[in-house]
Amino acid sequence: MSALTSTLTRTAVLAVMIVCTFTVNDYDLSLLAQVGLTAIALMGLNLLVGYCGQLSLGHGAFYAIGAYTTAILVTRTGMPHLLTLPIALVLSFAVGAVLGIPAVRLRGFSLALVTLALAIALPQLLKHFEGLTGGQLGVNVPRPAPPGALTTDQWTYLVAVVLAFAVFLGVRNLVTSRIGLAMVTVRDNEAAAGAMGVPVARVRVVVFALSAGLTGLAGALATLVTGYVSPDNFNMLLSVNLVAGIVLGGLGRVWGPIVGAVFLTYLPLYTTDISQTAPGIVNGLVIIVFLLLLPEGVTGLATRLGRRLRARIAPRSTVRTESGTGSEPVRT
Repeated sequence: MSALTSTLTRTAVLAVMIVCTFTVNDYDLSLLAQVGLTAIALMGLNLLVGYCGQLSLGHGAFYAIGAYTTAILVTRTGMPHLLTLPIALVLSFAVGAVLGIPAVRLRGFSLALVTLALAIALPQLLKHFEGLTGGQLGVNVPRPAPPGALTTDQWTYLVAVVLAFAVFLGVRNLVTSRIGLAMVTVRDNEAAAGAMGVPVARVRVVVFALSAGLTGLAGALATLVTGYVSPDNFNMLLSVNLVAGIVLGGLGRVWGPIVGAVFLTYLPLYTTDISQTAPGIVNGLVIIVFLLLLPEGVTGLATRLGRRLRARIAPRSTVRTESGTGSEPVRT
């Protein structure tokens, strides 16, 4: 029954997302597409930080690799937009695997500093290859031609949310499998994981690479949605924002990236009215507040409140059931 309910729920969610294509205006669809692609990036980062315990402050670099891969392939070779997406994913995965090998020896703050250096260095490198990356000016990318009677925003929305839905299902199945158990064991007690036969180094490298690949896929989707890439779009603030998203949503929780993606997409719409630097300040405060007061994030808090509510309701239901079905005392 639980499997049937889960299947019906997934089908209903997918149906609602498809219906939104024809009932929501193009501007709101572009925002929802941004939520979808940001969720993909956060799901990748959550695998690394939330489930494997490796802190990265440089995933904005993988986002940039995916974005520029799509931009260069579309503008230089004329490749169809959708065909560039798996290439961006594979290339980001490969770069993540290469960087993940030396990162195996790093822990905590050391790994965070190394990945932060990557996030700072890559935008500067992109500016020095003007013939390929457009340098400081970036690259204008023609947006994909939609099929049928769909608008471009409708088409990019569909691509983004369907891929986000597929990635969500894949990540959920992964973290509930033996591989997911190995990841959590490595995070909680590396020595115990090694003693139980878990290949710690291999798990760390594969998760780092998979996380990079998903983030690169999100960057490629962002190019389809916005039609423009520039080195300044992939500064250190992007990496910090991604960390803020998974912290707010809930580290090591499947639904956390969805909540975090909504936060990262819609918060700037309100905070930029105050100041251009307000989103960065708010995200920094979110990280501090949630790490100190609500380390389980929004989804963790909701789960805890739900358990307390069920615990209060259950005894009352038991009492009512017993009083309703109890037999009358026998009189002698």
